[in-house]
Amino acid sequence: MRRAEAALADTTVWSRLGSALDAATTTGVLVAVLGGVLASLREDIAARPPASGGVLSGAATGTLLGLVAVAAAVLVLDRLGPVSATPAAAAWWLPLPASRRALLRGELVRLTAGCAVVGAGLGLVGALLGEATPSSVAGGIAAGAVAGAGLAAATSVLQARGGAGRAGPVAGTVLVASATVAAVLATAAARGVLDAPAHGLSLGGGGWAPLVLVPLVAALGVAADRGLPRLRTGELRVLGGTAAYAGASVLSLDTRDLGRALAGRRERAPRRPWTFAAVRSPWQALVAADLATLVRGRWQAGQVLVGIALPVVACRTQGLNQLPVVVWLTFLVGWTLVAVAAGHPSRQAQAAPAVDRLLPLGPAQVTWTRAVVPLAVAAVACTLTGLLVGLGSGAPGSWTALAAAGAAGWAAAAVRGAYRPELDWAGPVMATPMGAVPVGVAATLLQGLDVALVASVPLLVALLVGGAPSASLVGVQLLWALAVGSGGIALTARRRSKAG
Repeated sequence: MRRAEAALADTTVWSRLGSALDAATTTGVLVAVLGGVLASLREDIAARPPASGGVLSGAATGTLLGLVAVAAAVLVLDRLGPVSATPAAAAWWLPLPASRRALLRGELVRLTAGCAVVGAGLGLVGALLGEATPSSVAGGIAAGAVAGAGLAAATSVLQARGGAGRAGPVAGTVLVASATVAAVLATAAARGVLDAPAHGLSLGGGGWAPLVLVPLVAALGVAADRGLPRLRTGELRVLGGTAAYAGASVLSLDTRDLGRALAGRRERAPRRPWTFAAVRSPWQALVAADLATLVRGRWQAGQVLVGIALPVVACRTQGLNQLPVVVWLTFLVGWTLVAVAAGHPSRQAQAAPAVDRLLPLGPAQVTWTRAVVPLAVAAVACTLTGLLVGLGSGAPGSWTALAAAGAAGWAAAAVRGAYRPELDWAGPVMATPMGAVPVGVAATLLQGLDVALVASVPLLVALLVGGAPSASLVGVQLLWALAVGSGGIALTARRRSKAG
């Protein structure tokens, strides 16, 4: 098959070398830019005087971020296979009485190489955040590559032994528990209740230490190769369809479809039936349906907990807490996770437009009603984040009020992001390293996040000023978030009304 494809293809060796050179050049430019940004960040941290409240070392926070990256990689690998077959291969080649190992070995090699490259990139980022000496950079790249290849081989072995779908929930549980425990312990240490126990989270040992695991990774790779014949055709076909769906979502720049592809395969069944006795009107029925969809989701609660923990960890990390803009960006990342989780019911409804037409409500009424559950979730998450940050800063009331006052903006971001329009591929396009993309793609993809950015400006002001937020700033944050959030939902409702 490969020989026939090569004979019919127009791709030559020189064109492949040119493509590889283009990819290497693009990667080199990105690495150079990233290195400059990280070096500037490190100099900014070193130039500022020490700030109070930093109880987490940089190594401890780096270890936590590494654990997050590992758990995220396991989640993706477990959801997409890791070894799968395309629909064509599953239909034509797997049923033949031939060696299945020879057919799937290329997929395993590509997966392992891809994970090694991604791991090397993450190791480079970690090395640049540290001392950034030539030895540490080379060690970080090598250790990341070994770790990435080991993850791919280990999950492949688990899949061959019938454990596909089991590693993801375990990795998600470890991720959520680690982030939550780190945030709670750091807050307790900042309050003086504990003696900075989170310093013990650092792995230490140097960047070259994981290289001793190379023989183990090689053994896992051999075991994964030998387990390929045991993979079942039905499982490979299903995983191949999921991988194709995720790949198409990436190429079409549709993050909503990508999230659906990586989501759990089924929702949790309720332990007992819900009666919804308090539902009396159509809008109440819509709110009840959104709440049921959110509660039955598999990952949403964990996303909210991680979103609460990330800003707290940033505020308690030595050096990082001295950079208000970086801390603000961490707030944005954490609360974006909360908004994505809260917008899960709206994204489900966006994928099936007929759902919004079942109730006697207009498009504008449905859009405003969809914001009720995200508002409740955002209010709880923002309040808890502000409380933990305030407890470590000595002003729990002020920080709690300021964070809770911005919940309306994040609720609007959840709804606006879920109902953002599809990309217009029929219009003009522009060339990028990833291929042709529509002009104005950033404006479409950022819908939802734009409202959150504008609504969080008073929080940035509070971080830049320092100290406990004043009552006037809390009032400004509340009014500003309400105005921006209402405007964002109104624009979304108007667009949906025009669309019919």
